[in-house]
Amino acid sequence: MSSNKKFVPKKKSPVVKTLQWLGVSAVSILLIIYFLVVDTRGSQKTPTIGSVNGKPIYYTSTSPYGRAFRQIENYYQQLGIQINNEMYSYIEDLAFRRAVSTILLNDVARKNINVSDNFIVEAMKSEFIDTNGAYNQMAYESFIKNSSQSDKLKIQKDIKENILAQTASAELFSSVKLNSLEMQREEKKNLTRKDIEMVYINASEIVQSNEIAAADLEKYFNDNKTNFAQADISWIITESGGVADNIYKTLKDDITLFEKTAMEKSFDSNNYKLGYLTRMQMPNEDFANKIFANNKGNNLLQPIYANGYYYIVLVNDIRIPEKYTDVNKEVLRREYLNTNMESLLEAEKTKQAEVLKAAVSDINNLATLNGNGYIRYYKPDKPFSYNQGRLNTAEGAIIPDSSTESFYMHAFSLQTNQVSDVIKLDNGVAVMRLISEEKPNMATLTSMNAAAKNALKRTLSMRRIDLIQAQWEAQNIADARVKKHNIR
Repeated sequence: MSSNKKFVPKKKSPVVKTLQWLGVSAVSILLIIYFLVVDTRGSQKTPTIGSVNGKPIYYTSTSPYGRAFRQIENYYQQLGIQINNEMYSYIEDLAFRRAVSTILLNDVARKNINVSDNFIVEAMKSEFIDTNGAYNQMAYESFIKNSSQSDKLKIQKDIKENILAQTASAELFSSVKLNSLEMQREEKKNLTRKDIEMVYINASEIVQSNEIAAADLEKYFNDNKTNFAQADISWIITESGGVADNIYKTLKDDITLFEKTAMEKSFDSNNYKLGYLTRMQMPNEDFANKIFANNKGNNLLQPIYANGYYYIVLVNDIRIPEKYTDVNKEVLRREYLNTNMESLLEAEKTKQAEVLKAAVSDINNLATLNGNGYIRYYKPDKPFSYNQGRLNTAEGAIIPDSSTESFYMHAFSLQTNQVSDVIKLDNGVAVMRLISEEKPNMATLTSMNAAAKNALKRTLSMRRIDLIQAQWEAQNIADARVKKHNIR
């Protein structure tokens, strides 16, 4: 799908140089357009992975989530790690967190940074580089001429968001300096390796699998009834905006032709009557907003673009459902969990902490607890360093919560053979035992020449920046209204 040719001006303007410093990726424009209309991880009925402060996070590959997913997936593929279903679930979680962080950074940046239209145009032009390294004006003009206005606006939006997020990141997190003593501390912490074992109860998994009492769902529905407004809709789906416009003009003159046209021309002619749907069941937020723009039934809407398709929608009726059973059970359950997950998870962690505490009492061999109720036993396949990232067992299973700061903080606070108290991690509760540790030879640090020390200082500074950014993300994500759908 992507072109083999790349295009860049021979002489780069200061604006383009700034963009390159900000890390605007040189991706083929054709590839960009392709990913604008292809949903990488979702479906027509579940186009978002979640939202932050009411802003939807889409699956599309040029969205913050899509870009993050591809980057993380490529990283693990380059490491030679097999991407199985469990690994994809982990990547989705990481990409979602990065997308939330990007949107929050964008919000910060918009208040303080102005990105001009000329700046974005220069960024778009910098994508067009031919094999001689020269700017291809003809290719750029062809792209402008042949691309739809909606495609161009989407690309401009993506470029602007990328600039905003990376500029805010640079301003917030890059002013870090380390003195010699701090270098020694950082190096000692980073080069020390720990070998631990852990028993763990996944409280988040328990909460999501628990049956929710009908009375709780009913109360939640009654307290939030207007959020579940429903539209009885029928639609005709096409892949062409021109075809959609022509169908709309015909039906506007004679709405009685809708059913016949749907059966003859819709992309999914066997599924054009949707019945009553909430906004959570619709292709995306913009689509839902247009459906619920007014409360009138028998209303034919102009074509709506969503996820690569054009929808001609007939709104037959709009209503507020009377009973909670009028709402799709899974939609209601998901919204209930999204709203109450923090309190439900904390309560479940408190409950399971007591279960784990009783199970570990007077047990010398933690491995014997594996499979005792919800308890699972984990041991990393080899000793690990601080903030190494996600850890695996020898069998390849991902160790839960092992990429979190809290996990490492507890693991690196233990002395050899010490068993921890029950600790609360992000998604569950655990007990750890330190089996052994490998301490670094600090003499090598003092014997380094100036160039090597400066290189190490840069590396350690970047690690410190990553930690500061992670702490910023954790705090701001905790303060934000974040919802994540269970998509697997």
